[in-house]
Amino acid sequence: MTENFRLFRLGLNLDYEEEYKQIGYTNFTQSMALEPGTLAMYGSHLPKDFSQQIVVERYASVEAYQEHVQSPHFKAFVDLAQHALNSREVVTLTPKLLHQKPTALRIFDDEQLAVRLATVTVSDSKAFSEIVSPEMQTSMAKEDGVLVMYAGTDVDNPDTWYFFEVYQNEAAYEQHRATPHFKDYIDQSAKLILDKQLQTLHGDMLVNRG
Repeated sequence: MTENFRLFRLGLNLDYEEEYKQIGYTNFTQSMALEPGTLAMYGSHLPKDFSQQIVVERYASVEAYQEHVQSPHFKAFVDLAQHALNSREVVTLTPKLLHQKPTALRIFDDEQLAVRLATVTVSDSKAFSEIVSPEMQTSMAKEDGVLVMYAGTDVDNPDTWYFFEVYQNEAAYEQHRATPHFKDYIDQSAKLILDKQLQTLHGDMLVNRG
């Protein structure tokens, strides 16, 4: 059974900011409480621009996602979205590596967190996977400050990878970048990378089942 893994880019009309926060909070917390197949939901925005929302979601299966979209809390979000969103882009991802610490996350608007979204286009996905997979596994095993590391490829563009990562703070992120395994990954993958974009995000609501 394949997990359902998606990334959303939402353009929010800031006239609805407070309503969006309230309904989003209910959607996230109720999903964790009532839907065993909803594995993780992460809501964030671009720094200093709350109108640019980035949401990453994981479900145990397509069926689990369908259960979620039929829920009253999600339908309330859909009702809001009809007039609160100016734009909506969905990237459906093939899960590659989905790592997180065992302790479940329930984080709401933590100013200390370091959240990153990287988009990487490569010339050879198989070769790239063989380099990045052990690096991510080592990071999760050895670095206490690494909370979440997800990687998936765009279903429509399989050589485009998305990495969503959460660190305890900026110091933990910088420590990660200084590790030998991260530096080895950079050196080994350099010849495969055609394009790379890195976005710093502000974490608003980050929940998972650990």
